[in-house]
Amino acid sequence: MNKNLLQRVKKLIENGNCTPDNYNCAKCRDLGYVFVTNEKSSDVAMPCSCLAEKEAFEKLEKCGLSEAFKKKTFANYVCENPYQIKAKHQVMKFCCDFSNNNSSLLICGRPDVGKTHLGIAAMLKLISDNITCKYVEYNNMIVNLKQSIMDEENHMREMEKYINPRVLFMDDFLKGKSTATDLNYIYRIINTRYLKQKPLIISTEKSLEEILYFDEAVGSRIIEMAGENVVLFGKDSNNHRLRNLSK
Repeated sequence: MNKNLLQRVKKLIENGNCTPDNYNCAKCRDLGYVFVTNEKSSDVAMPCSCLAEKEAFEKLEKCGLSEAFKKKTFANYVCENPYQIKAKHQVMKFCCDFSNNNSSLLICGRPDVGKTHLGIAAMLKLISDNITCKYVEYNNMIVNLKQSIMDEENHMREMEKYINPRVLFMDDFLKGKSTATDLNYIYRIINTRYLKQKPLIISTEKSLEEILYFDEAVGSRIIEMAGENVVLFGKDSNNHRLRNLSK
């Protein structure tokens, strides 16, 4: 930093009339850096600890999650059954091993067993580890791609939203009836990410057999990318949103 500017900023901080309560960070007064004295007794500017928090917040804002979804962490994923405990441990292991194996995560099961919650919890953990992630609801993705098809440049920008992120969380994969056009979009996204070794997090109500039946090329790539990180909620798993009706 320019020496004169450094002195001016330091003087401003020392002589400022505002109290620390007027700032988000009282330590640096929202400047993003603090002054320390080095071994040569010279004042130097160092990044404040609040910068990392700001960067993490910005990444979270760009990931595509709603405010409600941002609260779906591992800590508040309630395990009421053995299959939930097993699923949670599998997803947490995926996060711990991610930096070493760059694998994908596939979560399959009936509606409302906690697939989305676990997928988001994994995504939030990766974001906290400085890994860029993007969330998209499958049907919204397909609609956006179809709506942009008449404008090639806009369509490519839309496609890049799902191809470029380091990790893409595709929620409710293959929800509803899919068309041949849908398959074309899905294959392009899955195959491109497969070739570029960019992981996916996928939640789906479909079984492995149903995904392969939909399209073997797509299904086989997803399963290969996930490897050991395939979480299967069994047929005995319960719908969390209906759990109070039996009481």
